[in-house]
Amino acid sequence: MLPFTLKRVYSVRSLFATILAISASTSALPAIANSLKDVSVSPKSTNFLSTIATGNIQNPASSQFARRSLDLAKQIPIDVIGLVVVDLNADSWNALGKSQTTDPISALDKLLTFFGQFPEISIAKDIQPWLGKEMAIAFSANTEDKLELTFTALSPVADGQKFELFLNKLKSLDLPKPTETLYQNVKILEWQLEEESIGDKKPVLSQKKPAITLKSLLSNKQDNAPDTDDQEEDADSEEEPILPSVPDFSLKRFAIAKLPSGVAVISTNRQAIQKMIDTSIETSELRLTPLADHPLFLRSLNNPLWNRSLIAGYGDFKGLGQISELVAADLPETSEIPGFSRAEYIEGLKYTLGQYSSFDLFTWVTPKGIRSQSNSYFSEGRSPLPKDTETRDRLLSYLPSNLYGAITSRNLNRQWQWFVEESKMQPSYKIFVEGLRMITPLIVGSGLDLDIEKDIISWMDGEYAVVVFPSDHSPFKEIGVDLTIGALIRTSNPEAANATLAKLAKFFTGFTEMDENILQLKKRQVGTTLLTSFEFPDNRVAGKTQSIFAYGWRDRQTLMLTLGANTASAFIPIPKPALAESEMFRDAIADMPQPNFGYFYLNANAIAKQVATLGFLLFAPNSDIPPSQDKSSQPVLPAEIQKAIDRLGGAVFVYSETRDRFQSDFFLGLNP
Repeated sequence: MLPFTLKRVYSVRSLFATILAISASTSALPAIANSLKDVSVSPKSTNFLSTIATGNIQNPASSQFARRSLDLAKQIPIDVIGLVVVDLNADSWNALGKSQTTDPISALDKLLTFFGQFPEISIAKDIQPWLGKEMAIAFSANTEDKLELTFTALSPVADGQKFELFLNKLKSLDLPKPTETLYQNVKILEWQLEEESIGDKKPVLSQKKPAITLKSLLSNKQDNAPDTDDQEEDADSEEEPILPSVPDFSLKRFAIAKLPSGVAVISTNRQAIQKMIDTSIETSELRLTPLADHPLFLRSLNNPLWNRSLIAGYGDFKGLGQISELVAADLPETSEIPGFSRAEYIEGLKYTLGQYSSFDLFTWVTPKGIRSQSNSYFSEGRSPLPKDTETRDRLLSYLPSNLYGAITSRNLNRQWQWFVEESKMQPSYKIFVEGLRMITPLIVGSGLDLDIEKDIISWMDGEYAVVVFPSDHSPFKEIGVDLTIGALIRTSNPEAANATLAKLAKFFTGFTEMDENILQLKKRQVGTTLLTSFEFPDNRVAGKTQSIFAYGWRDRQTLMLTLGANTASAFIPIPKPALAESEMFRDAIADMPQPNFGYFYLNANAIAKQVATLGFLLFAPNSDIPPSQDKSSQPVLPAEIQKAIDRLGGAVFVYSETRDRFQSDFFLGLNP
């Protein structure tokens, strides 16, 4: 059994692998970006870059984080997939702590100690004393003799003597004896933790058979009396269970060295350290080109946001493709799921790699909270998008401020048409297009003549908003849930929308004619808005009904949909205060790029309270108090948890596009 210290190394490595995956997946979101051709280029955003050499980077608290990152990049070969750099300078993190000093290393040590009872190596005591003010995590793919994903951490050694003490303590642990290698006069210590199988060419991915198909699953369920031969075949298949391939990130080995430049390196592959030695020794005949000379990396490093960041990252789409090709090797030749066959996956991968060159990620602190931005750069500059002259964000003034979350955007019809066209070149998008077409008949049934593309999506050409909010009129109130959902949709073709609504009403009227105890359609008046309400008998009060869904026109071009007719009062006549007037929402979107493709907004404070209360009810001792409308019966959260929740504000995700990049932004508000 490995000591907990190795589990720590694995945990930290998985953390940064997750960061890279998030950045990569965010960068792959140009799905909606190209569809909306009504967004103009912001002149400010096109002039975003500046050069480090000219000294234009200004942030004294960061202690020149970009310059320090560049020093680490000089030790890293140019062919890495990407890297994440963390500023460990305590002064840079003080803005998070407000009244107290925030130390990221100590915080990480406390977190790991919380999950492990008696760790053999303390990050705070054994690592922090020699660690420099920055640390980089580099990701690379070793393809020389086998396919493998390699993780390498680098940091300047601030105290050489304490670094040697750390190595000595590491040698004293109950681990296999390390192998010592001398490469270009640099000593490398390597610990082999697992025996590697000979001839294994794909250690990163498990060697499992493709997943069983949907058709075979259905046929097995329908076959109640299988033949004897079938039973024998089934028995054989049970001996070797067919499971999907999954990435294997177990830590098989690790190596440590100190480069001639004074930078400590720990890696999952000794060859990766050797390449860094070749890169860092400028006088060596074997010297490799460093990442610091890569123009795409320098573009990201020269972004002023890098120097403001606590965490900054860079990735190469072509390098990222190496990982994707590993996944493709285990995909089935054919698949009943649209876009998931090997050929379709590779086709989509090549298309994506041809569209984008690199991506980066920045996370920094503002007086109001935490900001993050990710950019995916186009391989070639694109034509300026036409200027948008239509009114934007009108629906924000119609939405209630007391909510859990909201999604706002515009022109769903155009977004859908882009998906349809893009799926012809990007097969992985077929799961969205063909999946919707396949599932629609299952939802609406055969008795309803409704084409979701022609009868619904086609007239959704204006702004739209979907809101999740608390309401005393929620249809789920009787089970202790105050959550409900509402939507506002603007359209230039209300006649088409009414035709679709008439189809729905006619279809459900058939149930009413058969039995009024099943479903009733009623007209409800909320303010000046007339609603069509779908209602079921209320089992609590004889003769009464309860509305579960309602629709009506808020104005001539704005359709309103709600779960329950009574919840429509949150939108009518005009919410006081509206979401657009909420200080929490305004803080969240204040620094966001304009124009953009809409907002995905979350009330982190309200959501955290609900989650904490539910967790307390489920897991805390003596938590047999059921949720109730009586707020006094709700559990009281511990002061520490309540204090942490009170610091949370609003969170928002925003996507936008300029001539050279697709951009995603995030903000989380933090109260003093």
